[in-house]
Amino acid sequence: MSYKSVQASFLALLLAEEEDALDNAQCQLQLHKNTKKESFRPAKRERPLHADSFQCYDGNEMVIKTEEPVLKRRRKYGRSAKDFLQKGGMMAFYNLIDFHTHFGMTRSQVEELITELQPFYHYERGSKLPLENVILASLWVLASQESYRAIAERFKTSKSVVCTSLHNFCSLVSRNLENHITWPSGATMRSTVKGFMDAGFPGTVGVMGAYRVAIGKPKDVDEPDAYMNDKTIYCTTLLAVCDDKHRFTYVNIGHPGTLDDADVFRRCELYEAFKNDPLSLLPLEFNQEGTMYNYHILGDTGFPLSEHVMTPYEDRVCLTPKQTEYNRRHLAAMIVISRSVGMLKGRFNRLKLLHMQHLGQCSVAIKACCILHNLCIESAESDMFEFDDDDDDMSLPSQTLANLQENQEGAEKRDAIADSFL
Repeated sequence: MSYKSVQASFLALLLAEEEDALDNAQCQLQLHKNTKKESFRPAKRERPLHADSFQCYDGNEMVIKTEEPVLKRRRKYGRSAKDFLQKGGMMAFYNLIDFHTHFGMTRSQVEELITELQPFYHYERGSKLPLENVILASLWVLASQESYRAIAERFKTSKSVVCTSLHNFCSLVSRNLENHITWPSGATMRSTVKGFMDAGFPGTVGVMGAYRVAIGKPKDVDEPDAYMNDKTIYCTTLLAVCDDKHRFTYVNIGHPGTLDDADVFRRCELYEAFKNDPLSLLPLEFNQEGTMYNYHILGDTGFPLSEHVMTPYEDRVCLTPKQTEYNRRHLAAMIVISRSVGMLKGRFNRLKLLHMQHLGQCSVAIKACCILHNLCIESAESDMFEFDDDDDDMSLPSQTLANLQENQEGAEKRDAIADSFL
């Protein structure tokens, strides 16, 4: 055997020994890992046993021990109602000194609202927020002009959750609590008529006004530019009737902000009701010097005069003392609707500029605010919220009287009321 062949055999033997050593080391390392994992594995806890007893065929009672049923574990994700309250919900804000300033309602009024909405809100942990937190977050949004992002940070949640909660809350209120906006009848109507009579104007069941609400460009209408006013601001309208206690008895929302008072009124179901069945809303119980009239509501010069809607005399001509006194009392009574809308805006500042993508969402939110306003008025706790008297960007343009059709019966009734003042 030559020297080279011996050398090759020796090298092959060394390589084989190295491969065996490497395989052995890998096996030892894997064995060490498995041993370490077994040593740190916690012992399996035995489930406690409980006894089930039932009767055998021979009448004797047999007891069999079985394992206790496994309880379903709570999911690791999602936040419980208690955790949310402690991390930014009711607990974090309930004790604020200026609670009503931030939420537009007092503590007791919010508690009453929770009680009324509870039967209609089906809470599922992990899929919805607790009702208390939905209400508080939504009220904070409606009562301020603060950004959604800042409000989300206050409530330790996301912007999308705040937006979703707001829409759900407004729908919940407008759908289930709309009975708080009702036309007066019976004893309530007589009380309202007496209230306006004490203020100086007889036979009145309500005061009507139409106002703009600034919104974002609506995406769910065919002609969004129809909602843009002369100030290049998109607006929708709020036509409302209120009683002598600043409580809304009728609201209509959603018409373009470019329409004037008369056009908005003619498109409402209230106008159709006055036209087709007035006795259902305005009983024939107003006795004016021996003549029976229907009750009526008051409106400014932008509304058409009729026996159902009393408007002031046109001041472009020389007025008689009776007509001047009529206009003075009419104006004094009309202040009620201005104050009501001012209180609504002061309570819910979001109505000064309502940024929502769809007109339907804006209409639902405005209606919900009107309902909440009535809830506060009806509350045992009076909180006469400071009203915002800046109506320059909220009042609708009025038609001139020349553009309105003169109603003879309305004119005669207005003259009869004016004659009774002096």
